[in-house]
Amino acid sequence: MSYLLEDLQLFLDNSPTSWHCVRQLGNRLAIRDFSPLSEKKSWDLEKGKKYFTSRGGSLAAFCLPKDPPKRMVLAAGHTDSPALKIKPRPEVVKEGMTLLSVEVYGGPLLHSWLNRDLALAGRVFFLDSHGEVKEELVYMDDIALMIPQLAIHLDRDVNEKGLVLNKQDHLLPLLSLSGTPHIEDLLKRYISFRQILSFDLFLVPLEPSRLLGIQGEMLASYRIDNLVSVHAAATALATCTDPSILPMAIFWDHEEIGSGSWEGACSSFLEDILERIALFYEMTEEEFLIFRRNSFAYSLDMAHAFNPNYPAKYDANHQPILGKGIVCKFNANLKYASSAQSAAEAIRLCKKLGLEHQAFATRSDLPCGSTVGPILAQSGIDTVDIGCAQLSMHAAREVIALQDYLDLHLLLSGAFQGV
Repeated sequence: MSYLLEDLQLFLDNSPTSWHCVRQLGNRLAIRDFSPLSEKKSWDLEKGKKYFTSRGGSLAAFCLPKDPPKRMVLAAGHTDSPALKIKPRPEVVKEGMTLLSVEVYGGPLLHSWLNRDLALAGRVFFLDSHGEVKEELVYMDDIALMIPQLAIHLDRDVNEKGLVLNKQDHLLPLLSLSGTPHIEDLLKRYISFRQILSFDLFLVPLEPSRLLGIQGEMLASYRIDNLVSVHAAATALATCTDPSILPMAIFWDHEEIGSGSWEGACSSFLEDILERIALFYEMTEEEFLIFRRNSFAYSLDMAHAFNPNYPAKYDANHQPILGKGIVCKFNANLKYASSAQSAAEAIRLCKKLGLEHQAFATRSDLPCGSTVGPILAQSGIDTVDIGCAQLSMHAAREVIALQDYLDLHLLLSGAFQGV
C-alpha cells in the first residue's frame, strides 16, 4: 500500500486549488483507461467502459456495467478548502510596500495563515495573441509571500487574551518592498497573453506534505480536508473491474461556501450525468426512479478527531481517535445525512471487510458542521456520512493517521465492487 500513500502525497502537493485537483484527477483516471466526456457534446457511451467528466472545479467518474444496472454506489466529496482569495483589484501600496488584498473563502483558521510562506495559485482568463479567450492554471510556487503578524511587543496581551484579526486590515500578504508590481507582472512569468480578463487566485501554503510521528504514522498537509477523501474514492474507483452495479464518484466544488453554484452539490451536475446514463441504457422513467431509490451514497468528508489538549470539547462517548478506524457521523438535526438505516449499511461493510469504525456526534451544547451529504440525500438516494478523523481542521496545515486513509480506501473499493 506504500504506493497509495506516496501517490496521496503527490496528489496533495500538486492540487493547491480545486481546478488543479480536477486536472490531477483527470490525469490519473486517463492512465486507468477512463475516457473524458464533455457536457457540451453528445456522449457516445459503451457498456463495460469507464468515463469521467468535469464542470469547473468539479469532477465525476463512473464505470458502465455490461448489463443495465439496478442500482448505483456513489462516493461523494468536495474539491475545495477554506482559504484566502485574492480580490479582483488587489494591489495595495503602503509606505512603498506592495501588499495584496484578500477575501476569506469559507471558514479557515485565520491565525494559521500568518507567518507562513505562501504562493498564489488558481486559474486565469485572458486574450491570447489572436484575440481569443483562453484559460490557464497557474501555481506560482517560486514567488513566496507572507502575512506578517504584529510583534508581541506591540500586542502584549495576545497570549493571554487571544489573537483578534480584522479580515479587511490584517490579512494582506506582503508581495514586495517596491510599490510597482502588479498581478499582471507576475502572471507574465507563467502565461503569454495580450490582456488579462479575469482570474480566480488563492493564497496557498508552500510547505509540502510530510509524514509525522515517531513511526511516520501520521500525515500533515494543506487541504487534507477534503482531498484525502477525494483521493481515496478516485483510486478505489480506478481499480474497479467488471462491476454488476453502477459505481460512481463525484467531487463538487464550493462545499465550503454552501454548495450553491452551477458546479456545487446543489447544481444539476449529478442529475444531468444520471439522466444521460439512463438514456444510454434506455431506462423508462419509472425504471430510473427505481434505480435511484435502490442506490446508496457515501458522503465523504473529514471528522473532528479527539484533540488531547482540549478533551472538554468532545462528547466522551463520541470522540474519534486518530488511527482507530472510519468515522460514521451523526446529527439529530441532519447536518449529517446518516440515519440508523444508512449507517447500518456502512457498518455492515466495515465488519465484512474487517475494518474498524467509530461514531461521532458533537457535544449537545456546541453547533455542528455539515457536508454535501444532506444535499445529496434530498435526491432520494440513501446516504451515510463517513470519513477519516483529522486534527487541525480548516487550518493551513492539517493532520490525519495514515491507517485511517488506507481503511477508507479499502471500504470504498469493496463498496464499488458491490460487496
